[in-house]
Amino acid sequence: MLLFTTIMAYAQYPENSPVAINGKLKVENGFLVNACGYPTQLRGMSTHGLAWNRNTYNESSIKSLVEDWNISLFRIAVYTHEWGGYCMENNSSKKWKTRDEYHALIDNLIEICKNYGIYCIIDWHVLNEGSGNPNNTLDDAKYFWDYMSKKHKGEDHVLYEICNEPNGSNVTWSVVKKYADEIIPFIRKNDPNTIIICGSPTWSQDVDLAAQNPLQYENIMYTLHFYAGEHKDYLRNKANKAIGKGLALFVTEFGTTMANGSGGVFTAETEKWMQWMDDNKISWANWSFSDQNETSAALVSGSANSANWTNTTKSGTYIKNKLAEPYKEKFVACTDTTPYYEPKKGDFVEDIVNDESITIYPNPTTDGNFSIESPDEIQKVVIYNMIGEIVELFDKPNTGDYTTHKLQKGIYHVKIYGSKFITVKKLIKN
Repeated sequence: MLLFTTIMAYAQYPENSPVAINGKLKVENGFLVNACGYPTQLRGMSTHGLAWNRNTYNESSIKSLVEDWNISLFRIAVYTHEWGGYCMENNSSKKWKTRDEYHALIDNLIEICKNYGIYCIIDWHVLNEGSGNPNNTLDDAKYFWDYMSKKHKGEDHVLYEICNEPNGSNVTWSVVKKYADEIIPFIRKNDPNTIIICGSPTWSQDVDLAAQNPLQYENIMYTLHFYAGEHKDYLRNKANKAIGKGLALFVTEFGTTMANGSGGVFTAETEKWMQWMDDNKISWANWSFSDQNETSAALVSGSANSANWTNTTKSGTYIKNKLAEPYKEKFVACTDTTPYYEPKKGDFVEDIVNDESITIYPNPTTDGNFSIESPDEIQKVVIYNMIGEIVELFDKPNTGDYTTHKLQKGIYHVKIYGSKFITVKKLIKN
């Protein structure tokens, strides 16, 4: 019955589309995985402000993004306090749409994404003008997310991003976490399973701080944002720390430029980020699919008025070429409902140990040498790559020290067998 239900759910989406292949996404062992547990990387574009780009986001543009750009992900940025923002319904000088009109616009874009079989992020775009502290939007956010999580509960292609870029000198992780601990249960009462993506302080850069006191819910990911002209190795190092502590990261927004959208295009540094995201199987959305008068815009100014969705800027050309790699090569088709790395009671062991009782160090490893600290003798260790292929097998009892020269730079699953347990840990190879 479960498999039949799953197949019927996928049938809502076009054959061979990203959602038809992967189904409803979830988070396991610090990774975004498809309905069958295989790690999955989405790639796509983010909108700019909906109110400022009224001719840009529609059936025509999304069709082009799917067919000409090859996206698997579309992010809808819902600004809050700026002119035309969602929270400005009662402000005559800033109002663009009523809440109900906003809902109708967003619902329509989500439906278009469904019709093309791509994933869609609903982004509560806290940023400035009072919204840098997401708690300042709490009442509006509750109203918004209550509607969205009722309307779109269970839809395989929808993801929720609850606070885009928290920022401000007093906006610490505890401040953001307080907001998340209000909003997430509010969503979960309507929609218990859809992935929720949470921002972090300093414009969603402090993921390492979030890793020290993570949110205690299922199917949670953490926003990481970068702009290649400013954010370099130091931010990748912060992100690696978060990954090492088990956080699932999602680059819901990045730019090839400076953070203000100008300068560049910084191709060399963007290439480093692209390689890092590929190595770590991290999904991404580029800022922005718009014809705004800024370097980060993917379209030449005026393109939207003529519906010329392939009239790209330097940044847009670079990103479009990156997306040209067939997305199906990033996916493993969902043909089973059991993750390849999920340990099951009854395999040949008594129980599954708590992850905290076993550690791998150093992690990351730079030379392929690592040790496993365990309360019990280790019988076997199997290392899998991100698509479930075995790349190394140690099938004899060991004291806990291992050397492998078969690992390329990236992230691996290490399945550890003891005489009375099985567990799975992540290993990063730098």
